[in-house]
This record gives sequence, C-alpha cells and structure tokens, in this order.
Amino acid sequence: MTRTCSFFYSGPTAELERRQLLGLPLSDFHDSAIKRFQGAGMPAKSEWQVSLGKSLLFNELALRFIERSLRNYQGEASELELCLKLDESTYRHFYSLQSQIWPHERILTLPIEIKRERTISDGKEKLVVDLPFQIHPIRFPESLCQEREAPVPSIVLMPYESDFDILFANQVAVLNAIEDGVRHSPFVWIRSLLKRNPRKWSRRVALNYRKIHPTAEVHPTAVVEGSIIGPGVQVGAHCVVRFSSVGADTKLYDGAKVEFSVVGSRCWLMHDLVLYRSCVENDVFLIHGPYQFSGFQSKSSAFATILMDYRPDRKPIRVVTPGGSREYQGPFLGSILKEGAKTLGGSLIAPGLIIPEDLWLSADSQLVHRQPSPGNELINSQTK
Repeated sequence: MTRTCSFFYSGPTAELERRQLLGLPLSDFHDSAIKRFQGAGMPAKSEWQVSLGKSLLFNELALRFIERSLRNYQGEASELELCLKLDESTYRHFYSLQSQIWPHERILTLPIEIKRERTISDGKEKLVVDLPFQIHPIRFPESLCQEREAPVPSIVLMPYESDFDILFANQVAVLNAIEDGVRHSPFVWIRSLLKRNPRKWSRRVALNYRKIHPTAEVHPTAVVEGSIIGPGVQVGAHCVVRFSSVGADTKLYDGAKVEFSVVGSRCWLMHDLVLYRSCVENDVFLIHGPYQFSGFQSKSSAFATILMDYRPDRKPIRVVTPGGSREYQGPFLGSILKEGAKTLGGSLIAPGLIIPEDLWLSADSQLVHRQPSPGNELINSQTK
C-alpha cells in the first residue's frame, strides 16, 4: 500500500534548537509530531516526498493537513510549492510579521519542498490551500478593539522569522492540544452532560477538560479548567489556570492566574500574578505583572514591569525583526525577554520590543521617588 506522503526533517536551525513549543525543546516537539503521524508500520513507499524546512514550526495536525492537501491535489506537476491562504483576521493576529507574504492576497509561501516520487511531468506548481481556523472564547474589549472574538488557526504551520513567531505558535499549539485532548476524553463529555453552565456546549466541554499529573499539588480552592498540569506542579490557593499548559515542577503561588498561555518547567509565578496569552520557557521568575501577549525565554525574569501591549493611537505596532522592521497588524502585542534578560521594578516597555539576552533593564534612577535631600528635590512638595 502506498501512502500519500512521507515527511523528512533534519531538525531546526541552531537558534530554534533553544526554543520550546508546549514546554518541549523544539526538536523534540517536531520529532514527536512526525512519529505520531507516521505511527507503526508506515509503508516504505509514498506518492509524495515532503521535506520540512529548518525554519518551519509545525505540529502533528499540520502534517495531517498537508497530507490531506496533497491527497486532494488533482494536477500532474512533479514539484509543488505549498502556500497558505489566510483570512484577514488570522493574518493580522498571527502572520502579519512574516516577510514571505503577499499582504493584499494574504498568501504565505512555506519553507517546504514537495516532490512526486514517480515523475509524471517536469512541471512545478503553487499549491494554495486555505489555513483552517476556529473561533475561540477569547474576547476583546469593545473600547479597545473592533473585533469581538479571536480566530485561532487549527494547526501550527508557520515559518520562524522572529521570536514573536514562537509566541504565536505556542498560542495556537496550546489550544490545538486542548481540543485534541477533549476529542479523546469521553469522561469529559459525560461530565459536561451533567452540567448546565456555560450554556454554549463547546465552551462547556472545553472547560471541563483537565489533565493533572498525579504528582501535582492543586489547592482545593484553585480553579483548573481546560488545562494540562505537569508533574510536580504546585498550584496555590485561589489560583486560576484556564486553557493553558503548565510544565513540570512549576510553582503558582496563591492567587496567580494563567489563561491561554504556555508555562515551562521550574518556573515561579508569584502571588496574584496575571499571565495572559503568553509563552514562558524554563526557569523563569515573574512577579507583579500583569504580563500579556509576551514571551519569556529561559532564565528570564520580570519584576514589577509594565509590558505595554497596546497603542492608544491604534497605529500598527512596529517590530524590528532580523529581516527588517515590520508592522504588526493585530491590536495587542507585548514584548519578548530573551534568555537571561531581566526587567526590574519601574521599567516601562513599549509594545513590540525584544529585550536582548542577559540584559538587566531598570528605570532611570533619577526618576525613582526617594526621600529628598539638600540639592536633590525629586518629590514635589509644593502646597497650594
């Protein structure tokens, strides 16, 4: 029996080897996706040979999507160039920083080589396929954004050009993983039938899904909904974890709230912290906050920092990528703290910034309020 396609992947770039998807090193995540797709006893022959580029971010669902697209292809070309056709909203939220895109048509060329095993002709064609997406229960405030709900791609399939692409890929991957978990959890469907709220069935099922490792410690007052909790995790009193993934041995102190986010291993999320639509790698320390639409690479820290994620003039957020300056078209985007970077108390970070590795960023000492001394009147003591 001949399979539609076989995938070949030689591993990520050196830079991507240091990054994570769903708390796993990227190379491990990709290798696992390919193994799950191939399964046991994969046929030796296939109609198409698909080479995945070193800069590509993908999950198992993306591989199945590519296979379906090739199965539906009716042409006779010997080589194909795979392109994604994006709807307007998905383009703005997840792909507008990509350089290999035609903005008006919203068509993205992917770093994938596709060759037919048995040549029919010498032709090469572009295979343009629509990126599948779903509307998720992510609300936007009407006072800040015209959109009411967020569309999220149903697969992780995008080139890596800047560290913001890792953030976007994790935002997609965590919801993909939860959807997949719901589909394979019959007890979740039974529990959902016994409840009435929320009224919308899809949201009720998603909220009832939870995968908590037996060694994790979750306080009785904590709320865990639609989430994955890894081994050795400690979730304190009155914490909320919703539509998120938390890695091994991470600590959520009392009152911490994590939503639509991915948190790696051995992280410390301190009391009453708010983390929203963010990606946190291993050994990260976060206190105060809130931290939204942002990425924290391994061993980075943030202390009482304001990471701006919105422009009040509603102009596009400008991001400096390795390929040049780009304008993010979505309404909200925070910052990226690279490995070992630390933003100290009083720091105010503009949206779209990438803080370099091992940089300690602090507020200007002359702007910090302190007890006035002769010749150093920093506090305005004038009275009417």
